[in-house]
Amino acid sequence: MIYIQIPDKEDAQAFVILAKSGFPVVCLADNTYGIRDEQLKILKRERIAFKKLEPSKIPIPKPALAT
Repeated sequence: MIYIQIPDKEDAQAFVILAKSGFPVVCLADNTYGIRDEQLKILKRERIAFKKLEPSKIPIPKPALAT
């Protein structure tokens, strides 16, 4: 899994492209996504700006307990 962050101005367009790619997308806070290599190539082809993030620095949310 590759983690990227997309600027606010391109976030909506990028999410639609990622969702239509046919692969799952992991959505995290602050326009951060977990994607596959194939999706990264699609973003590059569509000229969507993004920043690759270090996987060890991604704050993965913990599941909430049912109340």
